[in-house]
Amino acid sequence: MYHLALAFRDENRSYSLHAAATLLTVCAHTSAALCVHILHDEDLPPQGRKVLQVVARRSGQEILFHPLPPLPPELRENMPPAFGPGAFYRYWLPELPELADVERLLYLDCDICALMDVTDFWRAADEAAAGNQDIALWGVRDAAMSLHPDYARRMGLRPSACLNSGVLLLHLPRLRRLLPSWMQAMRQALLSLPAPSLYPDQDALNVLCRRLPHALLPERFNYQMHVAARWEREPGALAGRLLHYCGRKPWCEPPYRAAQPFLAQYARLGAWLLEEGEGR
Repeated sequence: MYHLALAFRDENRSYSLHAAATLLTVCAHTSAALCVHILHDEDLPPQGRKVLQVVARRSGQEILFHPLPPLPPELRENMPPAFGPGAFYRYWLPELPELADVERLLYLDCDICALMDVTDFWRAADEAAAGNQDIALWGVRDAAMSLHPDYARRMGLRPSACLNSGVLLLHLPRLRRLLPSWMQAMRQALLSLPAPSLYPDQDALNVLCRRLPHALLPERFNYQMHVAARWEREPGALAGRLLHYCGRKPWCEPPYRAAQPFLAQYARLGAWLLEEGEGR
């Protein structure tokens, strides 16, 4: 059983659909047994829950929903316009009692399109750890920081060492041992940053990674589409990767070529919901 988590806020009743599209791409590219964990707040609409359940059931996978406690005020307020409190929900994962028996869990943002078997992430993590029994987190270098090195340095970070927070493999027991409350540690890390932080959840994560044993994985495990205009690539040239639509979301107008693998999921979701009698 492989454990996977998505975390989001759905106050405008659209992010559940994006999460379902991400989950559908994951399920379509693996035959392994998955347990999918959905982290949400009170804004998750019944229809949003339904569409995620439909994807899991039709794909033969297990899905569990985890309502979250309120965030600390410092993480809830004064967020940049491009982000909301949901950006920090992933950091509840080590603290959820329901995950007490889970060892490693893969977190994905809801703008991810899996064109590979996500279980490859676990195999690559084992290779990257090279027998190191202390690694608590695996991720991919944030390619954008090489384009904005002055910003990274102003945050006290090394551009070449910054992780992107959209795809993370977490070793939950080791994280609990190192950080009894990851959310409180995130709060302290965010408060230590010079203001303003443009990427608050990611900048705070990278502050913590100075003292968290972690390992980097190859770029294909978090292939950021805003780098080098990758959104103009043909879909056939993107196979074998986890596509991460940073910045230019696949559901935004105007459409572009590399968004097609993600956008194709909406038609499939619509057909499934019609068959379920739920409408589009």
